[in-house]
Amino acid sequence: MLSAGERRSFTANTIIRDSSWRKRDADGALRVSSEDAAACGVVDGGVALISTRRGSAQVSVEVSPMMQRGHVSLPNGMGLDEPTAAGSPRAGVAPNELTSSDDRDWIAGTPWHKSVPARLEPIG
Repeated sequence: MLSAGERRSFTANTIIRDSSWRKRDADGALRVSSEDAAACGVVDGGVALISTRRGSAQVSVEVSPMMQRGHVSLPNGMGLDEPTAAGSPRAGVAPNELTSSDDRDWIAGTPWHKSVPARLEPIG
């Protein structure tokens, strides 16, 4: 299950467009448990493909003891193009690109971000 929009120490929201301000995790790595990383063949610091019913994205991976087996997590406030002298690289993944308004709270109508079925595969 994907938890999209995790609050982390150095993420806030999409107003922070300069990843150098984040003292840690500038790429907004996908966090995964060591058991799940071993089972699907991804490694700490590696690159993986995360896929949901809505879409797929290439992510950097952080194997984390904070994650429970069967769950992965992306931070909020990522996925923006950062204009630089060398071009406009994208920093991280925008969680909304992986979540769907088809899966939402039936009263408020807000998309679910904390329990999105997802598949993780190594790249390379």
